Amino acid sequence: MAAKHKQQVKQVPNKMPASKPKPKAASAPILTQTFSPGFWRNNWIPALLLLAMAFGLYGASIPYGYMLDDQMVIWGNAYVQRGFAGLNDIFAYDSFMGYFQKQQFLLEGGRYRPLSLATFAVEVGIFGKGSPNLIYVSHIVNILLYGATGVLLYRILLGLFPLKEGGRWYFGVPFIASAFFVLHPLHSECVANIKGRDEILALLGALAALYATLKYFDTNRILWLILSGVFLLLGVLSKENALTFLAVIPLTVYFFTNVSGGRNFGASIPLLLAGLIFILVRYNALGYMLNHGNDTTDLMNNPFLGMTGGERLATIFLTLGWYVKLLFVPHPLTHDYYPYHVPKVGWSDWRALLSLALYLGMGIWALMNLKKRRIPAYTILFYLCTLSIVSNLFVSVGTFMNERFLYMPSVAFCILAGWFFARKLPALIKESEDKPSVLGAMVLLAIAGLFAFRTVTRVPDWKDAMSLNKSAVRVSENSARSHCFYVTALYKEQYISATDRAVKAALVDTMEYHIKRSLEINPNYGAALIMKAAVAAARFDVDNQLDKFFHQIEYVMEKIPYNTNFRDFLDKYMDYLNGANADKYMAFCHRVGYDFFFKKKNDLKTAEKFLIYGLNRQYEDIRILDDLTEVYTAMGNPAKAAEMKARADAQR
Repeated sequence: MAAKHKQQVKQVPNKMPASKPKPKAASAPILTQTFSPGFWRNNWIPALLLLAMAFGLYGASIPYGYMLDDQMVIWGNAYVQRGFAGLNDIFAYDSFMGYFQKQQFLLEGGRYRPLSLATFAVEVGIFGKGSPNLIYVSHIVNILLYGATGVLLYRILLGLFPLKEGGRWYFGVPFIASAFFVLHPLHSECVANIKGRDEILALLGALAALYATLKYFDTNRILWLILSGVFLLLGVLSKENALTFLAVIPLTVYFFTNVSGGRNFGASIPLLLAGLIFILVRYNALGYMLNHGNDTTDLMNNPFLGMTGGERLATIFLTLGWYVKLLFVPHPLTHDYYPYHVPKVGWSDWRALLSLALYLGMGIWALMNLKKRRIPAYTILFYLCTLSIVSNLFVSVGTFMNERFLYMPSVAFCILAGWFFARKLPALIKESEDKPSVLGAMVLLAIAGLFAFRTVTRVPDWKDAMSLNKSAVRVSENSARSHCFYVTALYKEQYISATDRAVKAALVDTMEYHIKRSLEINPNYGAALIMKAAVAAARFDVDNQLDKFFHQIEYVMEKIPYNTNFRDFLDKYMDYLNGANADKYMAFCHRVGYDFFFKKKNDLKTAEKFLIYGLNRQYEDIRILDDLTEVYTAMGNPAKAAEMKARADAQR
């Protein structure tokens, strides 16, 4: 290691960190050692233990399949599936462009997270598209990166909270905080769901930038300053929330070093440049900053739709309160916080008021104690900074909340927990930090055990769509999405392959209940309406009640007449029903083709299409011929209108 900067950093022998000298209350602590040059020699046991914990908790997920947005970013993403050949397009366009293959703005602000997609493309390039080993590799990489994050966090904290001479590493702030991070159940989605790699890489890059900045002050070598910007750029290319470390890194330097404000700002310049480069590259790829100019009118992508400003703000603070609760008590867990698992509330709801008071209190207290360099103040500001970008206060994230949004802010919670158990609790019970109390050790082990147990029991929910959606519908009973997704999983994974009539009938009963519940919550939910049509077809397959089937289809038709997926399904099913009861079939074609599309919608082409279905079913039906006479007249096709009229008159 290069010589330390004499005025700002104290020389430390090449061994475990010595006791940090207590500064005066009015002055900042001195950074005694960012990292010992013998880190791996002196700390290989805790480092390997953190890695082992990651694999012990998440090893079961290695054979699990693709889930949720994995389709959009991996197996259904054309750019990713090209392997190395798709890398240029991955960095050139919105991260969902490879899935939609055309410019679609589903979420406010767009999504530009090319680095995680690039890692998936590299895996495809190495192992081959469709390789059975590909998914195993992807899960293993996630776990390795997660474990590495825990080790990097430990290494950083070992410099910020050095152990006293003879101190026990397993009861120091660095290890307790890092172990809590690896054990925390809220991280299960980021690790067990392959798509969560964007969160893992973003935090890894952000922490690496912090590491490099501290290393710069420790060694005074410009290379580390350059690397700090490079690492942060890699972080933000993984996910935008790494930008919050533009505030976290200077905050950390301020709290834990005696570096001057001017020098702290100077060290932030590479970080600011990294942020600027990202913004420019992102703008070039998306063509806009945050507002793409298209209003999102789908409740499932804009959960605040229809709310007043007061209701929106109150609901946001309700979710912010839930975040705090989940950090301390991570149960129950769900991947579904869509409308209306999180209820719409106003300022008359005590939970929103309590959360507002909590956040105002935390923020004010932290600012008041900023100059005193109190660790709780640091962790509060760390938490607020990293949560801000996903809080919905400044930009909509497309959902009320998500557990994965706490992945980066949870670092602050873990540091606070490590500090409390290793430093504050011994002081409260008047025990030496060198000799942890039995009470403290018991409480610490109990919490760690509960976190580990909840993580191990949560991970199997990510095995497949059925297990994930079944767990979600138990917790998110008021979410339209959870019920719809559960029906979809039942239909695809069980109903289609079922052969026993009684089993199929029972599945239809279950699907009908949940799709009804989904549409009670959100009557205009397109995906649920499509599944309602599929469930209606399943019911017809069981009871052969054609009137009932057509009634359900007409309900869906009223709601989403031009939905491509629904219309494709109905076109195929009309051909399938060609041998069904002729009178009921013809009556349906008349109602949909003539009454709905011709009279109500004035959609002549679609009206013609459904009437032709009827004409093909019963060639000389007078009512259908009269209907087509009117339609062709309105279309300005007198020859076809005359033909239809003549055929109808011949049957009178």
